[in-house]
Amino acid sequence: MKRRSTRRRFLGQAGLGLAGLGLAGLGLGGLTILPSARTAFGFAANERLRLAVFGSMYNAQHFLVAAHTYSAEITAICNVDQRKIPAVLKMWGEQADKLSASPKPEDRLAAQRYAEMAERKGVIIADDVRRLFRESAERIDAFVVSDYDHFHGVACGAALRAGKPVCSERPLGFNIGDARDLRSLAAEAKLPTTYRSPGTGVGQFRRAMELVEDGVIGPVKEVHVWLDRGGPDRDALPSGSQPVPAGLNWDLWLGPLAWREYHPDWMSYSHWRETCSGGLGVFGMHASIFPFMALALRQLWDAADAEITVEAECSRRNRVSFPRWERVRWELPARKSMPPVTIHWHHGPGLAPGSRELIRGRLQQFGLADANAADALMASAGSMLIGTDGALVGNDHSTVITALPKEKFEKIETNRPQRIPATQGIYKDWIDACRGQKPHIIAGFDIGGPLSELLMLGNIATQFDRRLVYRPKTGQIVGDDAANALLRYKYREGWTL
Repeated sequence: MKRRSTRRRFLGQAGLGLAGLGLAGLGLGGLTILPSARTAFGFAANERLRLAVFGSMYNAQHFLVAAHTYSAEITAICNVDQRKIPAVLKMWGEQADKLSASPKPEDRLAAQRYAEMAERKGVIIADDVRRLFRESAERIDAFVVSDYDHFHGVACGAALRAGKPVCSERPLGFNIGDARDLRSLAAEAKLPTTYRSPGTGVGQFRRAMELVEDGVIGPVKEVHVWLDRGGPDRDALPSGSQPVPAGLNWDLWLGPLAWREYHPDWMSYSHWRETCSGGLGVFGMHASIFPFMALALRQLWDAADAEITVEAECSRRNRVSFPRWERVRWELPARKSMPPVTIHWHHGPGLAPGSRELIRGRLQQFGLADANAADALMASAGSMLIGTDGALVGNDHSTVITALPKEKFEKIETNRPQRIPATQGIYKDWIDACRGQKPHIIAGFDIGGPLSELLMLGNIATQFDRRLVYRPKTGQIVGDDAANALLRYKYREGWTL
């Protein structure tokens, strides 16, 4: 399917000359290009945004069955674990059945396309993201990523180098080095980027940012972020080997990671420091984006002399897995008119010891005296900004912001932003940006990179019995070779961000 010369070019051209850089002769994994079919949609061909999807989780799963709602279509799906493809085909078939019964003509046309895809028609099914962009970049306008953490950097990097906008899963990359490199690459490419951060696409979130900036809750010097779950705290890495299941390309699943024999335990999600970012990567990104943005913490990455200190206490120092409970404390310097602030992360089953009582006490200070009401506000995960004159509490994905004390905000608008541009949601804003429009995207890579760094710094702190000092401008921990060694890892030969 060659791009016609008359096709509208939605995307910027920066980075196109880098497509396939360093991949020649690497002996890449298999790629199946299936028979092409003409689009069944009723829109002009040059109005369709062609999406490639890596993985099938979260934001990837969303686009796999909702692409038509954005006047887009899926042209490729990439998954190193081809055992997951039948489930995707089944989803497409079910979506075809559902839409075929719709009274809307556009839905019925979309149903035809999903039915074709369910039969493997007109869609590329790949297992190697590098080869996908090397051989089929001209069939892709934009790229969606959602899989294991260690894939995020190489998948996003491949897309950006091929000149494609990216919608990634959180966190941005797998470690601090990944996050910094992806931020830099996105800045060079000048393409629309975002990561899955639902709160940033909600009016309450944007209005709460304004309330903090306007001083409605007073200066904020204390923040709490929590996750009621707990780490797996595994004792040892998987040992021994087992036969690789049919349909799984183990070499590709490892991707940039050092080689090791196949063992199914390696694929346990969020269990191993070697393959993921733990609770801080899973829900820390969602819950902490609110304080990160409201308190203008991104400014620290541009300040030459800024230093962030971090220290952690946890159930035990576990270098291979994540502790059962952990409490991390970051101290961050002043930003313009905002004072220094301390951020506390509480993670564990029922939160870390003493954390629930501490946060209940803070909520009580702002009129929420009932313990059950406090626990309801603290359900699963969230954040709390404590000002001298009020508090703002975000839910697990920062999509709902509760202002306290309630009587203070009875006559204050808390749902719609007054200065920050409105949003149509994180996915619609990104799609519009891919088409050349100018939506106000908060969670771009320029924000997701520094936030990922901050949280991954917490993961490093849980491995040491000492206070660490981090300079965000340079991306280095001061005077600590052992801690600095954990900032990034060496990619396996044949892989690059």
